[in-house]
Amino acid sequence: MFKKTDTAKPDPLAQRMRKIAAVSQEEVTYSTVTPGEKRAERKPTFKSASLAFITGDRVDVVVKNVSDTGARVEFMRDQQLPDRVLLSEPTLRIKTWAYVVWQTRGAAGLQFVKT
Repeated sequence: MFKKTDTAKPDPLAQRMRKIAAVSQEEVTYSTVTPGEKRAERKPTFKSASLAFITGDRVDVVVKNVSDTGARVEFMRDQQLPDRVLLSEPTLRIKTWAYVVWQTRGAAGLQFVKT
C-alpha cells in the first residue's frame, strides 16, 4: 500500500544539483608575488561595486577583499572579463583601472594599475 514504485519521475532539481556538485572546483593561484616576498595585507569586505569595460559594458560585482594593490571580486553571471577593467565602489573610495590577474567561475582577482 505505501510501497514506493519505480515509475516515479526523477526530480530535475535534484539531478541538476548532483551535476553541479560533481564538477570539481578549479583551484587557480596566479600571483605576481615572488617566493619570499610578502603580499599586501588584505582587508575582508562585502561591498557592492561595478566593473566597467573599455567597450562601455558594465557588470555588477561584490568586492570580497581589498588591499593597497588589488581586490577580489565576485559576480553572479559566468562571463569572461577583459584584461583591463574600471572598478568603482564609492564607499571605499575606489575608482581605478585594474588588470584581471586571474579569473574562475564567478570570481576574479584584480591588480590596480599604478598611476
